[in-house]
Amino acid sequence: MISMNKTTLPLVGLLATTFWASPRLSYGQAGGRPAAAPAAAPARAAGRISGTITEAATGKPVSYATVNVINPSTNSPVNGGVAGDDGKFVLPGIPAGTYRVEVSFIGYTTQTRSVTVPDGGGNVALGTIALAATAQKLSEVVVTGKKPLIEERVDRTIYNADVDKTTAGGDATDVLKRVPLLSVDLDGNVSLRGSSNIRVLINNKPSTIAASSVADALKQIPADQIQTVEVITSPSAKYDAEGSGGIINIVTKQNNLKGGSLSLNTGVGLRATNLGLNGNYSNASLG
Repeated sequence: MISMNKTTLPLVGLLATTFWASPRLSYGQAGGRPAAAPAAAPARAAGRISGTITEAATGKPVSYATVNVINPSTNSPVNGGVAGDDGKFVLPGIPAGTYRVEVSFIGYTTQTRSVTVPDGGGNVALGTIALAATAQKLSEVVVTGKKPLIEERVDRTIYNADVDKTTAGGDATDVLKRVPLLSVDLDGNVSLRGSSNIRVLINNKPSTIAASSVADALKQIPADQIQTVEVITSPSAKYDAEGSGGIINIVTKQNNLKGGSLSLNTGVGLRATNLGLNGNYSNASLG
């Protein structure tokens, strides 16, 4: 009996060592079969947001209104654009989630909508968004702090011309020469990132200034009457031909240009003496 026990104990220890040293099977490997790899999650399709912007009082479409899609958790823009002439807008490429849509236009109260883009994507129609005109008129504005010269938005670059004093005494052409992304040649022709297929707006509307070309119309706007210049780099799909390269919106300090100028030119020489008197007065609407 003593001899048998001494032989059995080493054998039991060897079996125990072999069992603990062998690799363990995972829960999904019952019967020695390897567990199947988890399936990859399907890609989430992007959706789009569409709608029509109208005026609350008349029901007419509000052209060129700004639409921004904002992530409420980070308060940062996700996408944005401008409405077309008919007030309609379509913003594609919106990931699934809940967003805040802000619709704004000069002279109207900003409207906010909460939308949810489903995981499957598709079109989220907001229907008609009516903007009410602001009735409050400020007689005096007190500005505290310093406004930046250039502001970058999700769909446009804004140049605050009223901050830059170097263009005093010039015209709109001198202002556009200092706007990022724009180029102005010697004849006053404007191009955006090398493309001349642009549309020029004044106060968010097509200009009614009588001129043979855009370059001549810009020379009629004094630089000190311009408040901001907006370069819209993501125009609406409405502009298939004119304005496909971008839109330039010149916002003036007032909606009309009234005033006059008078200049006297004289010249004295050995053979002739010249005297010239030039004057002009403008009472035309800019937009």
